[in-house]
Amino acid sequence: MLNLLVILAIALSIGFWLYNSRISEQAHKAALRACQDAYVQNLDGYVALKKVYFDKNSEGKWRFLRRYQFEFATDGAKRYVGHVIMQGRWPIIVEMESPQEPV
Repeated sequence: MLNLLVILAIALSIGFWLYNSRISEQAHKAALRACQDAYVQNLDGYVALKKVYFDKNSEGKWRFLRRYQFEFATDGAKRYVGHVIMQGRWPIIVEMESPQEPV
């Protein structure tokens, strides 16, 4: 019985890790699209999970959100920060700092 519980715990852990890595991949794709649309260079090639939280949507229903951070540059010299907020596997908000110099 103990062996079955250990195997179940390991399987759940692997499943949870795979699900979270897929969400991270989707956040990275959203960050890349936002950088391409803004004609800026995405730096470092990854997104970092910064916050996991609950929030209410416009209809007053609770939702589970993840906030990822990425960096970009207009010319490679100065870094700017952007965020992708994910609800499940879908990006709902992509926000980027506004560079001071013209792009």
